[in-house]
Amino acid sequence: MTFKELLNSVTFEEVAPCLLHMHPDAEGNLKWYKIHFDMLRLMTPKHDDDANSNVCHISMSEWDEDIEPHLDAHPMEGDYWEHSLTKEIVIAPEVKATNAEIAACCIWHTSFYGFVKEHQEEEFRFFKLDKYHKDRWDDFVYNKVRAEKYFSVIRRHGGYIPSVRELAPSKEQELFSKAKDYFWCISASMNRIKRKKMFRREFMAHYYERMAAISRFIVQAIPALSDERNNMSLDQLCGLFQSDLFSPETITSYADENSNGAKYLCELLEMEDVNTRLDRMVVVLTTGEWHQELTEDEQRLCKFLIGNCKSSDILVATDPSLGRQVRIDYATFNSEHPLIGKQYEKEI
Repeated sequence: MTFKELLNSVTFEEVAPCLLHMHPDAEGNLKWYKIHFDMLRLMTPKHDDDANSNVCHISMSEWDEDIEPHLDAHPMEGDYWEHSLTKEIVIAPEVKATNAEIAACCIWHTSFYGFVKEHQEEEFRFFKLDKYHKDRWDDFVYNKVRAEKYFSVIRRHGGYIPSVRELAPSKEQELFSKAKDYFWCISASMNRIKRKKMFRREFMAHYYERMAAISRFIVQAIPALSDERNNMSLDQLCGLFQSDLFSPETITSYADENSNGAKYLCELLEMEDVNTRLDRMVVVLTTGEWHQELTEDEQRLCKFLIGNCKSSDILVATDPSLGRQVRIDYATFNSEHPLIGKQYEKEI
């Protein structure tokens, strides 16, 4: 039995309790394990000659002599997911586990470096920096390179990027406080010039980290601005730079032929509470086909996302590569004013 065949022999409803029993800390990421599980089931297995192995050994392993043996799957980490699906599952004689338990063990390992490809890219972020960059690989370099990449796209479309001095005083003070909290560990024996330089570097690392997160979201939303169904400008969207708190998320559906992307995401988000603790929300709903009005499932998805936010802005977009799937890019944030200057009143 291959890993692909194993996944097709069980449902996530059977796998989830096993996963939580083996790894209780997985509860906070249960929706991501569901996405990972469904993503793997929709993938086409493909052999990789450079993979760690063509088999996966299921055994009872001991991490510590004081801990009872636990179910283990090796090797599953580090290979392309398409290849992992081709691996033959070899079960040791001492293993007395159900298919659901073995599947739970395997997806815990395959998700070690990320649940989806975007997560993997973030996990290996330092390896994706310009190899010719002469600065050391730290958060300042990573966030600056990433932010400036997004800045160039926004500026090319006519958007404006505020400097540190143009941010709200409260936000500038927050960045200062974050840098100051880190600064205590810098040796007092350093000379004043070096200490000042290091503090500035840490301050700018926090600035670029925040700006990169917001810029990435704006870049994801730019294609939707030209859609006739929307009424937001890039200048309004860039108002996110002046927000207080900001929390973005991107989720793509992996619905099978018996469902649709919007319904899939509704059921997925019902597994965990959506973060609506912040005042406002902006949503980019991207579908595979263009249609003038939102479907009932898409309307339900938007209402589910908005929850109890004070105001919300919804942009719709089309990406034919999604097919029957749906992608939601949404961000919750705190701000004195909504992006479009009034409460969102459009019927969805």
